[in-house]
Amino acid sequence: MAEKRRYPIGIQTFWEMVRQNYVYVDKTEYVYKMASVGKYYFLSRPRRFGKSLLLSTLEDYFEGKRELFEGLKISKLEKDWVRYPVIHLDMSRGKYYNRDRLEQAIDGMMGFYEKKYGIEQNPQKAGGERLINLIHTAYEQTGRQVVVLIDEYDAPMLDTVSNPGLQDQLRELVRDLFSPLKSEAQYLRFVFLTGISKFSQLSVFSELNNLNVISYDPDFEGCCGVTEDEMLSQMKPDIEWLAQETGRTYDQTVIELKRMYDGYHFSKRMADIYNPWSLINAFEKGDIRNFWFSTGTPSSLINLLRTGHLDIHRIEKLQADLTQFDAPTERISDPIPVLFQSGYLTLKEYHPEDGSFTLGFPNEEVYRGFASSLYLYYTDNQWDERNALADAYRSFRRGESSLEDFIEAIRTWYAAIPYSITDKNQNEQLYQSMFYALMIALNADVSAEQQTADGRMDVVLKMQEAIYILEFKYGQTARNAIRQVKEKDYAVVFAADPRPVYAVGLSIDRKHRTIAGYEVDQCK
Repeated sequence: MAEKRRYPIGIQTFWEMVRQNYVYVDKTEYVYKMASVGKYYFLSRPRRFGKSLLLSTLEDYFEGKRELFEGLKISKLEKDWVRYPVIHLDMSRGKYYNRDRLEQAIDGMMGFYEKKYGIEQNPQKAGGERLINLIHTAYEQTGRQVVVLIDEYDAPMLDTVSNPGLQDQLRELVRDLFSPLKSEAQYLRFVFLTGISKFSQLSVFSELNNLNVISYDPDFEGCCGVTEDEMLSQMKPDIEWLAQETGRTYDQTVIELKRMYDGYHFSKRMADIYNPWSLINAFEKGDIRNFWFSTGTPSSLINLLRTGHLDIHRIEKLQADLTQFDAPTERISDPIPVLFQSGYLTLKEYHPEDGSFTLGFPNEEVYRGFASSLYLYYTDNQWDERNALADAYRSFRRGESSLEDFIEAIRTWYAAIPYSITDKNQNEQLYQSMFYALMIALNADVSAEQQTADGRMDVVLKMQEAIYILEFKYGQTARNAIRQVKEKDYAVVFAADPRPVYAVGLSIDRKHRTIAGYEVDQCK
């Protein structure tokens, strides 16, 4: 029988994982390559993707802790194991809702290393001046160049997205802190910065223009996350245990893990990468379910989707080039960079003829989790309404109630959605998107914008006994919707399916913002 191993839930320090015998996916070959071929690096990856662990590994490597790396790939590559002084600054340790909090955080980080090197602490000095003094002192005391590692550099700016004035103040503090990293190059052996996004890279690092951005470099695509090869080799015992725990075969477990957690790509090479947080949680809990979305989707992001005229069914096959989705986000107005840099979207296909990419949801976990968050947002705090909708759908699915009963539940839901949510972008796409998100959240077999030879079906809902083509009309009659379904012969798509097909026309009332009327007509 396969045995359960120890999984590092919430542990991001390399030395602790090694010494406490936690499962560690070997990334040390990337560490050696980075240290050998370059000096200044910047890497962006979504949250919970292993950036902090990578920096911790770099820290232990540069501090020459050879014993920690025994048996790992780097042990066969590195011969010298030189010990360098390391300054590791983690900007994600606090929440920066005012200037004082960031100043205190910088003072605390500087103070820790000043104490280590016997430097008198002076909180009145600017962070950049203190960092220069630290670099010089560490260099003089050790006789070796200094390594500077900065984790989540963009945390202060991300915390203040909704407050541009404060964001500008914090950006200036961060810029001052990091500005010496270019001018002090002669004293530096290695500099590595991580973040979720390219947020403010141009303004914060205007002086630091020599960064090697490896976010989309094929040579470093797998430096964070778990590649498919790594999962199938290094985590094979964990897959075997999970298969045993869930009653699946090994192959069935691999397929389900791939469906839920795979699908991330970070270069045109399109190497398959799994979300490490979700993967290790599945192994720890003995269950394949949603872990990455446990904290939910920020309402600010959903508002951005609405103001940016981007609905969930349009997110799945976006076409964009690198400048569009990797754009700096000093002032967030376009949802695409935010969705991509935070991990809701990933690269799905590369088009070499023009250098563009197709973007889409990486996997089922993100897809359904995002839809569920939209659904919760649309229902606000109406717990009774959520339960009523779920009950109405389950009853319809089991054949205990009619389609008309389910539509009445939808009508009631639409009518209860707060005006503040539906006051912008009033059109049929908004109501179509809300219904689509609801059905995904309820695990229905649903698709949107499905193409035919003569158009696109708004929503297709497949049930065990029938298929329903739903056509939404804003300010028009339900009969017009039925007429469109029949004239364009949408049902021909399902000619080979033995189930009957029904056209469902839904008329959305402009004034009352709900279903004014509906018609149902069998078309196959």
